[in-house]
Amino acid sequence: MKGKALFYSFRTRVTLVLILAMVTVTGLNNFFVYRFNLASSFEQLRNSLIVIAKTASLAVDTETLQKIPLTQNGVQSSAYREVAAKLDKVLEMNKPLQYIYVLAKTKTPGNLQFLIDTETSGGEAGRKRGSARPGDFYDASRFPEMLEGFNAPSADHELQTDPWGVTLSGYAPVLGKDGKTVAILGVDILADDIGRMQQEIKRRMVVVLLSGCLFCCLLGILIAGSVSNPVRRLTEGTRQLAGGNLDYRVKVRSRDEIGELADSFNKMAASLSESRQRLQNYFFKVTQSLVRALEAKDPYTRGHSERVADLARKIALELGVGPQKAELIGCAAELHDIGKLVIHETILNKKEKLDPGEWEILKEHPVTGEKILKPVLDEDLLHVIRSHHERVDGKGYPDGLRDEAINMPSQIVSVADAYDAMTSLRSYREPLTPGNAVSEIERASGTQFRPEVVRAFLKVIGRAA
Repeated sequence: MKGKALFYSFRTRVTLVLILAMVTVTGLNNFFVYRFNLASSFEQLRNSLIVIAKTASLAVDTETLQKIPLTQNGVQSSAYREVAAKLDKVLEMNKPLQYIYVLAKTKTPGNLQFLIDTETSGGEAGRKRGSARPGDFYDASRFPEMLEGFNAPSADHELQTDPWGVTLSGYAPVLGKDGKTVAILGVDILADDIGRMQQEIKRRMVVVLLSGCLFCCLLGILIAGSVSNPVRRLTEGTRQLAGGNLDYRVKVRSRDEIGELADSFNKMAASLSESRQRLQNYFFKVTQSLVRALEAKDPYTRGHSERVADLARKIALELGVGPQKAELIGCAAELHDIGKLVIHETILNKKEKLDPGEWEILKEHPVTGEKILKPVLDEDLLHVIRSHHERVDGKGYPDGLRDEAINMPSQIVSVADAYDAMTSLRSYREPLTPGNAVSEIERASGTQFRPEVVRAFLKVIGRAA
């Protein structure tokens, strides 16, 4: 009896130690996984706001801005209406945005002065909060990120709660022709959904943690001596997720509680992966709206980016690229001309031949597009944005790359872009027939385009015909 009692006492101690260890590991790893994903999701949203603020600031004409009278009646001035109209378009094309405003410094540190506030332009956003008119003062001393916006693009590091909801803001300097900061442009987004998502993630964390504790107790009592390997696999899984690998899945061949825990873990990982994908899709929707804003400046290219993206996906698939990578190439193709947002309409819509100075300005759009998208795109997609006008003979721009120095996705987009440009009506010429455009593409094989990309293009066009 004493030996039996000693056996059970020892087993109890081992079980308790195992339960304690499993609960600790599971709890800590779940905590760090959720903290990591909360931070990652929030950072992606901040970067998106920075991109929108930077792009919107490029649409502000500083000479017109400085003509706005800093009085209560300043909203009636033509200068105010001209700038406000452009910012209202940005609001319309970026539905998640609620407010856009422009402020300038005063002689008092931390005290700013309104130049433009979209709420005073009569939009729906303006009816949601009090009005700010030109010349109204604003105490920004408690918002260091806003003041940092005079030096470089920035965004709030935490959600701000006010009577209108939970908001997050991005800021970018408005530069004059001399390159000096004239004012800052701010964009606000109501982040109630993000706040609710964070609360839901925290709630799930508690549920998963409590469920994990229950599983640990059951497994510790029933199979205390055989849980070490599954636990190690689960621990490795949480480390992978904490490191950002949301595609990692735990493989545990078991029908008991450990197997259920592994299945729950994999569902959680899938849910987090879907959440990240939704955030990425949100970013692409935002940037697509910017592309539509670009095409609105040049009516001759309306729909150009979508057609180039569709053709680029087909060429990539013909070359044997996987569907997921082909989709990414299509997304990059849709954004390839975003750098033209900073180019004036007089150059984009000019019917005559561009003079050397105008041509040099136009040739800067790949570099500008790369700068705009750098905070949120990876290196491969940024290469497509920068290099879609490079040629295999080294006569392209902006870097004069040759042959293999130009990656395949850039060449795919280059062929698709050239074909659609030739077959589309432009301000300076009539479109070519599809047959003539195909002949031009074939003629440029080996000089402007890679031969294998041209062959894939011909198969796609032939199949489409």
